[in-house]
Amino acid sequence: MADRRPSDGEPDRRPADGEPDRRPADGEPDRRFGMSWLAGLGRDALDPGYAEAARRRHGTTRTRGRAIAVSWVVVAMVLAGLAVGVAVRSNQINEPSAARARAGMLADVDRAQQRAVALEATASSLADQIRVRQQELGAGGALQSVADLQAEAAMTPVQGPGLRVLIDRADGSNVILDRDVQLLVNGLWVAGAEAVTVGGVRLRATSAIRQAGGTILVDNKPTFWPITIDAIGPLNSMHVAFAETSGYGRFAGFAANYGITFEVSDVASLSLPAAPALDWRYAEPGTGTATASAPATGPTR
Repeated sequence: MADRRPSDGEPDRRPADGEPDRRPADGEPDRRFGMSWLAGLGRDALDPGYAEAARRRHGTTRTRGRAIAVSWVVVAMVLAGLAVGVAVRSNQINEPSAARARAGMLADVDRAQQRAVALEATASSLADQIRVRQQELGAGGALQSVADLQAEAAMTPVQGPGLRVLIDRADGSNVILDRDVQLLVNGLWVAGAEAVTVGGVRLRATSAIRQAGGTILVDNKPTFWPITIDAIGPLNSMHVAFAETSGYGRFAGFAANYGITFEVSDVASLSLPAAPALDWRYAEPGTGTATASAPATGPTR
């Protein structure tokens, strides 16, 4: 067998010293090439061209994703900038109108303050005129009649001994109604009360006690639970007479059956304010002498 020599560029496959020669004979296929080809096929499942195309496609997808993300960020920044710009522009547009409104409000406040100062001056002047007129009338006579009428009409504060009645609902229940409070107050008038306040509001002949939901209104002014009723009058006799009225009996029954608060105590000195000022806008001078008049103090409606 002729000695086969490797061609140029082909590795020398001759065995080393002592190694058996496994090179194929002339005309016999080289099984080592087939085995190496099968091993390469198992190791590299894809053709190198396909692998390169896959790498390029993957790189393009990642690049496209980054580009889309960057685009959204840019769009968000542009929208935020537009919103800020619109807000700033809106403030710039509204600033003159806001300044005008503020200036108008300040002018209204200034005019109101000036009017208040003028009214205070007028009230002070009228008070001086009243004092001068009272001095001219003297201590008795017509002046005393005016003072008595003012007291009967609850136009002046009063002070003296009397009763204090405390009423309160039980656990927020609506057992106590406006008609119950009316009956209780009427019992105080009958017992000899000369002046009465309900929840701090002084009663006069035209006063009304009404109810709105769970709130008791006295001359349209809300009171708050617990409600305090003060009555000035002869202490000893008024307490005894009040205990015999139907209003006292009704609230005593409420306390026993429903657990409401109903307390009556003697007070040596009570101070009651004047009733709210009357609204005279509809009053007109009368003609002739009235034949009858309503009592200045009496049962409350």
